Amino acid sequence: MKDNISNEDLRTVKIIESKIFSSMNLGVEFAELDILDDVNASKRRLQELGTKLAVNNTELSTTILEIARSIYFGHSVQGYVPDFYDAVIRMGADRVKLLIFSLTLFSLGKSPAAKLRAAKSASIGVLGRIIAEEMSLADQMVRKVETGGLLSQLGKNIFMKAREMGMEISDALIENYDTYLATRIIEKMHLDPFLKNAVDMSVLEFDEDSLSLVGIIKLAEALTEDSFRRYGKLVLKSAMPDKFDIVTKTPGNDIKKLFIALGVEEYLEIQETPTLRQIEAAKKNEEKH
Repeated sequence: MKDNISNEDLRTVKIIESKIFSSMNLGVEFAELDILDDVNASKRRLQELGTKLAVNNTELSTTILEIARSIYFGHSVQGYVPDFYDAVIRMGADRVKLLIFSLTLFSLGKSPAAKLRAAKSASIGVLGRIIAEEMSLADQMVRKVETGGLLSQLGKNIFMKAREMGMEISDALIENYDTYLATRIIEKMHLDPFLKNAVDMSVLEFDEDSLSLVGIIKLAEALTEDSFRRYGKLVLKSAMPDKFDIVTKTPGNDIKKLFIALGVEEYLEIQETPTLRQIEAAKKNEEKH
């Protein structure tokens, strides 16, 4: 890709990248995030990073912990609030690192267009994760799908954000170089090289006997784009937890919690479809009364 980009376009892309990064408040120095790549990092060092993040960007820190508590700690003792170290251990350093970057990017603007992009990215990531879990993939593979989904529209999102910040950016530049820009960011953040494939999806891919990881992300992206095109939001049918504790965890509830934590719940509509067990429990309760 780099060989095909003109010097003028390359200069423009670098200016956009620099403008976006200089505008982002990560709460820590960018280089400090590399500790999340160190598998031998001590609990103390991770806690120090979390503390610094909480002091310098309280909203970002709170959102990350809320996502960890409400989704990945769903079966923990009620009321338990994980700290940053818990979040890294449970979600994985790759997820946390990507969340720090993505949430900071999304927070650069609270306009409807910015929130819409955040909602789409969240939709692709979470739908990809759910599909991967239903395929019984190992957690490492599920993480790849989720992070890949969250990043699948990264280049376009950055271009659009730069345009909202006043830069003159043509549609042609976005179309031609969104993958190139996303790849630069992935390399700069020292993220999993797999993610370069996730941002360069063109067709639905299959492995020998099932969807490939990139294929899962592509499917999640197609489902997301179709729903937003039809309804302007993610619309889905799902069972939801009930007051009888017959059903306590559902895909719909996980998605709802994520959208609430991200502050984009207006871009989600869940059409509740009770399970047979829930219907039977409701009938028994009515008979008692």
